[in-house]
Amino acid sequence: MARKLPPFSALKAFEAAARKGSFARAAAELNVTATAVSQHVKGLESWLGEALFMRHANGVELSDKAKALLPEATRLLDQMASLLPPAMEERHTVSVTISAPRTFADGWLGPRLADFQNDNPGITVFVEAESRTQHHPERNNGADLMITQAPSASEGLLSELLFEDAIAPVCTEQYRDLMGLTDGPNWKSATLLHDALWEQDWMDWGQSQKISGMDWRSGPRYPNHWLLLEAARQGRGVAIAHLPLAAESLADGSLVCLSDAAIVTGQSYYLLRRRGHRAPAAIQLRAWLLGKMRQP
Repeated sequence: MARKLPPFSALKAFEAAARKGSFARAAAELNVTATAVSQHVKGLESWLGEALFMRHANGVELSDKAKALLPEATRLLDQMASLLPPAMEERHTVSVTISAPRTFADGWLGPRLADFQNDNPGITVFVEAESRTQHHPERNNGADLMITQAPSASEGLLSELLFEDAIAPVCTEQYRDLMGLTDGPNWKSATLLHDALWEQDWMDWGQSQKISGMDWRSGPRYPNHWLLLEAARQGRGVAIAHLPLAAESLADGSLVCLSDAAIVTGQSYYLLRRRGHRAPAAIQLRAWLLGKMRQP
């Protein structure tokens, strides 16, 4: 009989978060973002059919189920680690550092990075979430790869286009039908969801459509694009989405686009690397990034 097992990455994220009492401290131990840890824990909670954490502003509190599960999860992971020769991890593990604007690191890279690390267990990825990396990428000497919002003019750096950015309103199909947003959307009936780091998005889109009489600044704000899209997927309103970051949700039908009139933001993303830099781990991560971003 086939074993019904939870995803290994989800079990690791749960064990670290429960042991550390914090998604952020678990992320630091696992070398991923707190967003990725949170997403894996949610996946395990869905698999189990019950909550494992009560989330608070100053950390997380374990549910009774989590308290019972933690010792067994720790014992299992320790046993798995003891099966490996002591030098194996040291011999086969390499690291690669990638820097990216915080919006991209939290909204796109973080939630997906666990997939890369599951497929490449010998590579540890360190993410530097920067607010100003895009302005002076040539000054970042510690990163193997850099994601920026402008190509570099430096002769020592090579630039590759990841995607051209564009925005459009998105929501669930159920919210669209419930609020009557199918034909000639009545925007005043909708709750507008905002990314706090891209405050002008709704204003820019509304002006491009020549829609008047709307308070485009109304509605709740979310600290990053991943949380914004998650709120939209939960049916809380209409988000103004950066379409490359919402591509998977649009493809799987969890979100639908309310307009064919997407507008280009002029804030395309580029992948930068140093000339002559041929570290195998960086080459592997670069190939994965280009493949992910250039999927239809």
